Amino acid sequence: MKKLEDTMSQLLLHGFALFAFCSSLLSQSINLDSFEDIQLLNIRNCAVVQVNASWNYQNRVDIEKLSKICYVAEIDLNNKQIGAVIQKEWNIDIVPTIIILQEGKEVKRFVPGISMRFDEEEIFTEIKKEIK
Repeated sequence: MKKLEDTMSQLLLHGFALFAFCSSLLSQSINLDSFEDIQLLNIRNCAVVQVNASWNYQNRVDIEKLSKICYVAEIDLNNKQIGAVIQKEWNIDIVPTIIILQEGKEVKRFVPGISMRFDEEEIFTEIKKEIK
């Protein structure tokens, strides 16, 4: 009986650890680093994409906080494979730029002022309004 209790206790502990790990994965944004990844945005009902540059990382918005209501992803313009193409085709003039897509089509774009940063609480409120 003691062995069964120890086994059950170990299973519960491992199950909890697995749940915690999976939960942390769900609350992260995905880095889009290939054109294939970007094309997959077309099948998403809702996506919030933050376009930024690694040199401006300190001004990024923690968009992963929105992952429970919408797919969230990030694109780094310093990515040699896709950065310049995305900047040109998506008309990115300032970073960070946050774009809401529905089924691959842009429905709303948020661009910060000259400070190159957003008020996180304010931008989350605006994004949530747009998504609903």
